Amino acid sequence: YNRLKHYAFVRGITISGTAIGNDFSLPKGIKLDYQIEAAKQGIDQAAMMGAPHVRFFAGTGNGFSESRDRVNNAIEALQECCDYAGERGIFIGVENHGNITPELLLEIIHKVDSPWLGINLDTGNFWSKDPYADLERCVKYAVNVQVKVSMQSPDRKKYPADLKRVVDILKKGNYQGFVVLEYEEDKPFEEIPGYLSQLNKLLHS
Repeated sequence: YNRLKHYAFVRGITISGTAIGNDFSLPKGIKLDYQIEAAKQGIDQAAMMGAPHVRFFAGTGNGFSESRDRVNNAIEALQECCDYAGERGIFIGVENHGNITPELLLEIIHKVDSPWLGINLDTGNFWSKDPYADLERCVKYAVNVQVKVSMQSPDRKKYPADLKRVVDILKKGNYQGFVVLEYEEDKPFEEIPGYLSQLNKLLHS
């Protein structure tokens, strides 16, 4: 981690955040305890790198559908991790991932008592009839934003994102943090420069 921190610093690159792939939508027990401890290790690693933010998952929609207790378990796990992260000056951003609904995501955010918790807003991860409305509901809680160039319908079919509309939502929501392009489509070396240019122009217009 120190090598990465050194490599970035001497090139004037800011490490805006890092990520873990946890799952808190589990019953209480050894597996959930392991997820919490692994998440704390991710927080420590972010601190070593000088990264101010860690992308977390609350869990999956399927996991939470098993029982209401699993939602409560995730809230308790996030509270424990936020207390730990806050002592190290690290933000936790819970991503709208795994088919979690905006309603459940916002409930979790509201029930965890920590100024170090927010949403890691992935603009392509709401699989609803109106993902732009979902983004509008969540943007005020965003501590990091990952912009995707496509959206997904409820049946998981992809269609092009309206990047201007996405950026307008960020501006209207007074979001002032980091914006990351998360490109998952074909021909990344050919396509990413154009999307970065477009995104920069929209953000600074």
